[in-house]
Amino acid sequence: MKISTVLGLAACAALVAFLAGHQTQKATAPEAAGTPASSESRGASRVHTSREATAAEAVRAIGKYASCSKEFSASNAARLSSEERLELFTNGALVGDYGNQEAMLCGLISVLSRDELESAMGILARVRSQGNAQAPEVWKSLWQQWGKLDPQGGLEHLRQGGVGRTTVDARNMMTGWLDTDAAAALVWAQQPGKGSLEAAAAALAISKSANGNLKQLESAIQKFPEDDATAKACIDDYFDQASLVGKDQTAAAIYDQISPELRPAAWSAAAKRIGYGNSADAKAWVTEHAGDPGRNYSELRDLFRTLSYEDPAGTVRWATQLPYSASADSISPAVMPVVSWLERDPEAASAWLKTQPQDAPWNVKIDNR
Repeated sequence: MKISTVLGLAACAALVAFLAGHQTQKATAPEAAGTPASSESRGASRVHTSREATAAEAVRAIGKYASCSKEFSASNAARLSSEERLELFTNGALVGDYGNQEAMLCGLISVLSRDELESAMGILARVRSQGNAQAPEVWKSLWQQWGKLDPQGGLEHLRQGGVGRTTVDARNMMTGWLDTDAAAALVWAQQPGKGSLEAAAAALAISKSANGNLKQLESAIQKFPEDDATAKACIDDYFDQASLVGKDQTAAAIYDQISPELRPAAWSAAAKRIGYGNSADAKAWVTEHAGDPGRNYSELRDLFRTLSYEDPAGTVRWATQLPYSASADSISPAVMPVVSWLERDPEAASAWLKTQPQDAPWNVKIDNR
């Protein structure tokens, strides 16, 4: 048997003894304050004190040797003191293997208090800054616990930004909130004017409330002002739900079926999703729909990058033919493929640029990069 396995099993045994000590103390404690303790109870107290002395060692051992981590359940974590839970959390955060991290920390996170969550977030941020990343499931558990215990505090953490704040985290936080108070979560979600992270959380609440009814979801989206971040996030959820309706529900088909009032908001979502598949199909779709309201070339960076990798010169020539208006578009569609071409083949790209008018929008953008 490997040394690490032996030590891991020993750590498990130490933790079991420690937890048993808690139970022994409860079973032998005097029933009322001031009641003289018997010699047996004094002996039990001494045993418990001894176990308490080794508790920290057990916690540290488990943190170092995670082979028994799956034995560590939420019920076990609930018996530890706050200090012990956070010590165990710190050691678990230092574990490199994602599977062991998840097994050690997720049950522990489920019993953390609000104040302990604050400390846990700081621990993860510190450990991450020192070079050890955390498993996605650990972040998921942490944010869901935030949503269950303190959604407003979780939202404040999202607003602050920083380590571990993504749209996925925001939606995990909302999942926890929906589990405990779905009505309050929906009321909050329906308010406009949110930032991108909060909007991602709100979109989950709104799409869940529609229960798969696409028309109901469309109606909910239309209640938001034009260009509202939550409405935009809801469009992505709309495409997700609509794609499950039938086998022919492609992104292009969903775009055609969505309410005309929402089609401008759906343009970018459709173009990006089509680009996840066949790039030639995406190129054809953008060509066909480039004149539609709502086009947004700036959100198609991944598509332009893919097309440029396949055929840099051809992609640039195609992009220069797409409709462009300085007042309507934040960027010429040719700028991104030209930049990609310059990075991959600067000699050929520069030679082509010399043939272009000086006032071409891609020349202006490139000169001012």
